[in-house]
Amino acid sequence: MKRLAALLLGLLLIPGVSQAAEPSIVPGSNINVVARDARIPVTVTNPTDQDLEVVVRAASNSFRLEVLESATLIVPAGSSEVAELPIKAIANGPVEIAVSLTMNGEAIGEPVLVQVNVNYDIELFLLVTFGMALFALIVVGVLRTASKLRRRSSE
Repeated sequence: MKRLAALLLGLLLIPGVSQAAEPSIVPGSNINVVARDARIPVTVTNPTDQDLEVVVRAASNSFRLEVLESATLIVPAGSSEVAELPIKAIANGPVEIAVSLTMNGEAIGEPVLVQVNVNYDIELFLLVTFGMALFALIVVGVLRTASKLRRRSSE
């Protein structure tokens, strides 16, 4: 009975050890995209004792966001590295991106879902607002200077 329990315990622990000894994606927080073209950061860890070359792929579940290409990354042994995936925002709203790793053409682990909030037109809105405020300040300055010059010339 003890041998059977030890065997079952050993079998349960072996998949956990093998999963921990392969590169994985570190789950992150929600990402806010405020531009039409941006890069999504994805952190990949390598717990093994050798450098690994992995390909980070992503797929969007919505038409709102397009992942332009995958990223090839060399992760040093016992550390982590950040891959930046180029994206293009098409419409506003929440999007889920499934990020996965492949090595030598084989998938590694399960895909990780990354939540992305797309507000691509905020950048344009902020630029227009800043431009209008700057224009208003220039107009007020010119009017103030002109009124001061008129007062001086009438004295």
